[in-house]
Amino acid sequence: MGMWIELGIFILVMIFALQQIREVRREQARRARESQQAEADSDPSRR
Repeated sequence: MGMWIELGIFILVMIFALQQIREVRREQARRARESQQAEADSDPSRR
């Protein structure tokens, strides 16, 4: 019985960790897009 409780907790922790990794990747992509946009907006040679 205890093994199933531990397995359930382990699965929940893994789901949480995967969700956090996914969120970090999304945030990194968003920041990269914003920095590229800012570079394009402030680069006078592109005008």
